[in-house]
Amino acid sequence: MKKILLLLLFCTFSLQAQIIKNYKETPLQQVLNELSESYDLIFSFSNETVKNKIITLVIKDTPLDEILITLKTLTNLNFKKISDRQVIVSSENNQIEVCGYLFDASTNSPLPYATITIESSKVGTITNDDGFFQLGMIDKNESISIQYVGYKTKILDAASFTTSTCSRIPLLTESTSLGEVLIVEYITTGIDKNIDGSLTISNDELGILPGQSEPDIFQSVQLIPGINSPDETASGIQIRGGSPDQNLVLWDNIKMYNTGHFFGMFSAFNPNVIKSAKIFKGGADPKYGDRVSGVIDISSEGEVPEKFNGGAGINGTHGDMFIKVPVGKALGLVLSGRRSYTDSFETPTYKALSEKVFQNTKIAENPNQIPTEEDEEEEDEESIAKNNFFFYDTSAKLIIDASDNDKILISGILTDNNLTFEVNNEEDLITDDLEIKNKGGSISWQGTKMNNLHHHLKAYYSMFDSDYLFTERQELEIEERSVRKNTVKDIGADFNITYDLDSKNSFMLGYQFSSTDVVYTVTREGEFENPIDESDNVKNKANTLYANYKFSPKNKSFINLGIRSSSYSVVDKVYIEPRANIEHPITRFLRIKATGELRYQPISQLVEFEDTQLRLENNLWIHANENIPVLESTQFSGGILFSKKGWNFEIDGYYKNIDGLTSITSGFNTINSELSTGESEILGVDVLLKKKVKNFRTWVGYTFNDVKYTFPEIQRGSFSGNNDITHNFRISNTYTINNWEFSLGWLWRSGAPFTGANLINEEIVFENANANRLPEYHRMDISAIYRFNISTSGSWRGQLGASIQNIYNRQVPIAVSYQLDDNITTGDLELEKLQQKSLGITPNAVFRIYF
Repeated sequence: MKKILLLLLFCTFSLQAQIIKNYKETPLQQVLNELSESYDLIFSFSNETVKNKIITLVIKDTPLDEILITLKTLTNLNFKKISDRQVIVSSENNQIEVCGYLFDASTNSPLPYATITIESSKVGTITNDDGFFQLGMIDKNESISIQYVGYKTKILDAASFTTSTCSRIPLLTESTSLGEVLIVEYITTGIDKNIDGSLTISNDELGILPGQSEPDIFQSVQLIPGINSPDETASGIQIRGGSPDQNLVLWDNIKMYNTGHFFGMFSAFNPNVIKSAKIFKGGADPKYGDRVSGVIDISSEGEVPEKFNGGAGINGTHGDMFIKVPVGKALGLVLSGRRSYTDSFETPTYKALSEKVFQNTKIAENPNQIPTEEDEEEEDEESIAKNNFFFYDTSAKLIIDASDNDKILISGILTDNNLTFEVNNEEDLITDDLEIKNKGGSISWQGTKMNNLHHHLKAYYSMFDSDYLFTERQELEIEERSVRKNTVKDIGADFNITYDLDSKNSFMLGYQFSSTDVVYTVTREGEFENPIDESDNVKNKANTLYANYKFSPKNKSFINLGIRSSSYSVVDKVYIEPRANIEHPITRFLRIKATGELRYQPISQLVEFEDTQLRLENNLWIHANENIPVLESTQFSGGILFSKKGWNFEIDGYYKNIDGLTSITSGFNTINSELSTGESEILGVDVLLKKKVKNFRTWVGYTFNDVKYTFPEIQRGSFSGNNDITHNFRISNTYTINNWEFSLGWLWRSGAPFTGANLINEEIVFENANANRLPEYHRMDISAIYRFNISTSGSWRGQLGASIQNIYNRQVPIAVSYQLDDNITTGDLELEKLQQKSLGITPNAVFRIYF
């Protein structure tokens, strides 16, 4: 019996493995492309090498080695296997062995895990722990690209490599050696760990991530332990227990006050022109101020383009286009634009997102509808609802290489979200208009003098404008009207100089000035409503001096000591902020680290509940005043980091105390309660374990967070904070094969706390603050990307992507609020519990071209 089974298995395998091909007068390139699929191979060749090669070939379960010998005879080309899956195709007398050792030009240290790519085919390898790489025999006309994060990219002709020995190739850092990258591929390609503890996301190198068919910086950072978004949005990022408004977000040095499109579902920044983003969870340089939580510093393209190039794409919600134009050798221009088409066409992606965004609002309650025949007799009462929503953003950047050591950058950005909702029953017309804008510009001049003196002068302008108008008209007469406006005008400048005492020590001194004008207006008037008329206009001028000392010896220790002194006119007080960030290697693979800092924030967001017509974007930016104190954050962290042979393990514990919080926030206070102040105390642990095996990467992230609020005027003793997500676990996987990339991830976290409530004497009476918990949250995401060449030269490329968020469509409440409402049947006043449910199954697809 066993022999029969073995025979059947052998026959089945033989049938599956049999390959039969018959090529007659067929282009060689087509033959190689088909053979690569049949034999699971990668053929590396230049287009010139195989150009005009026509062959006739018959394959009938022929061994691969025999096929290669036949191809060599037919074409007079060399076919050399440099691995089990890669074959180099080159001309008979025009090939060379390419191998080398990469090292730091200043420290002579080897550079492991650098990317080595053959330009024409985009096939390549990475360096090992000793900085060694080998491509084998390739065409002498090929160009070799060498890339390493933190270093200048080097392009070499294959002919420049020596034939007798492997070349030693030095790489120069982009800036000084103090800013070098500590770990390349900290999580996946394009997410790297810097020696100062920050993380850099390089958009050009960012690999596929779960649930993303194209990159989104704000979604990507949520894969890092300690960073999450309990409301599932891109703009709702909370870093180590802080709220989103406590994060400093910069776009080319412009302070951004609105960071999301589609009410936060994805970021307001076009990823195709983002060069990199630097993220600090803690231990930030003293040049970053006015916020008490994390820092997200986004930079767009900063180098003059070598040639005209660009791209365009479309996905389930919007389309976009960008171009990079070299105006001259020293002048370049980068332009980009995105716009949604949701006001014209609704895709499954838009429907899934809008179901989440507009739930518990009048938009969800009054979908687009047309009167039916049976309702024609009551057409006076029939309402037709129209929802017109769209968003767009645009950016421009001028890059000027003023000299070999001086660069001038001029940037501008505009983001806009526009919603018009209208209900018309012929007699009454009810409209909601909501528009949220953030625009800004910046200019930056940075340069180096005498090799060790660096200067940086920058200035920016930012304007945030949120404008909501509700109007109810009866026969053209206004019966009720509500207005909510919030404007922030921010103008600032920063000048700093850095002096390198030697290769290990540097000292920076800087000055910042900013003038921030904040205006808000909340009004409501109607026949049966209590009128509201509240407004405020406050200008704050801030003057800041800061200094920083960095020590970075050759053993890759790192000591960063800084201090920041700021005076705010709005409170007429000076605030001192010491900063410390220390890392030290115990062994070559193990490091210890610690940070400590004191930070202040003079502007923050309140949640306005008196007028909640749409319950969208109710947050108001407001300055500190006699009732609202300046936020003060004291935070410490410490941990260890291990990295060796594709393994990364990090554990980081932290403590954060934020004083000056206000009670005007969702979850634990009544709508009309007096404003009270309190503090939060946060204890947390971030854990990351990552392993890379060839083209497969897997990483596990876990965060423990204990957030306690203390508001004596609300409740005796402390209680769970609104963002107390105690446990947050995520596992992510990516796999690359040929032109395909796949990713699968699963997220699980504890449910958020919420406050129960009851209706007593026609008033909402709240129970103990945040004493209840919502159900646990989990979802699975998947994505895939296929990249291909459109033109034979590779100058036109394409990309297809698809993703699904929440594959198994599990929806649970992630937030709870309450409102009073009249019962339609009885007219009695009732307490309505509004549950904000999580995102349902959300598919998306993208098609892109690059030229």
